[in-house]
Amino acid sequence: MRECPKCKTKEYNNRAMVMMVNECGHPLCKNCVDNIFARNAGPCPTCQKTLKKSSFWEQTLDDPMMERENFIRGRVRKTYNLKQDDFASLCEYNDYLERVETIVYSLIDGIDVEAIEAEILRFKDEHHDQIDRNRRRMDEDQMWIEAQLREEKEMHKRLQISREEQKAVEAAKMEAKKKRDAIINELKESNTHAEIILDRVRKEQIEREMAEREEELRIKAQEKHEREQRRLQAQTMSFGPVRQMGKPYHHVPPQLTLNGPLLPPVEHLEGLGYLQYIRQASNRRLAGGYTSALGCMRALTEARVDLFAF
Repeated sequence: MRECPKCKTKEYNNRAMVMMVNECGHPLCKNCVDNIFARNAGPCPTCQKTLKKSSFWEQTLDDPMMERENFIRGRVRKTYNLKQDDFASLCEYNDYLERVETIVYSLIDGIDVEAIEAEILRFKDEHHDQIDRNRRRMDEDQMWIEAQLREEKEMHKRLQISREEQKAVEAAKMEAKKKRDAIINELKESNTHAEIILDRVRKEQIEREMAEREEELRIKAQEKHEREQRRLQAQTMSFGPVRQMGKPYHHVPPQLTLNGPLLPPVEHLEGLGYLQYIRQASNRRLAGGYTSALGCMRALTEARVDLFAF
């Protein structure tokens, strides 16, 4: 249960109590915030850090430290918003992400805060153009969310159109029944010749069908125009620069310094008779990627390493 550390008010006693939290992570109730920060600035009752009233926000998580971490992470994210397209290789992008996490946890734990803040300002000055550009770009997650929202909106629109069409069909059936009954009554009660009445009804039906056909053609033309506009927008839309690919990866086998006799190649172990002294791997271990040659090479490595040191 939440409790204000200043006035000791609990949610049990005051259901309308609203807890507020600031960048230091120490919560206060809204009444204490209004009283302590009546002049828009004041010290935190817990850590004595100078805070501004405008920088408080309503606590939504049970743990105020998580609120503080989200605040710090969001502040760092506004500056370190580079995408994978901004780097020459995936390795550089991974190093960048690792450095961002190091900065976040350093600010959370209070480690070298001044140096970290200076590094953030320096990064902001050096990558000012890229930061501004990426603020106007959508990353892959945002694009996916936009696509899902658009698809959901289209689905609701289709359902609404289907309901309206069903209502229109039912209304048309009722209207046709009324007209049919009216024609029958007119044929029964009117002195006009039946052929004249039927000709008038046919003429009205033909005019109505022509109007419906014209409306259908107009709707199809409008939908075609909208699809063409979306296609042109998709062709001209750009979410970022062309990715600069780095050099292709070239595998270099690691050089193991044994300081002892050389090891035989793995593929020659069976021919040299080494594997006859090794327990055969079971099917279960083979399925996991283990082979008898791996155990043999490990035993040979441990037996020969640093023999030349004596």
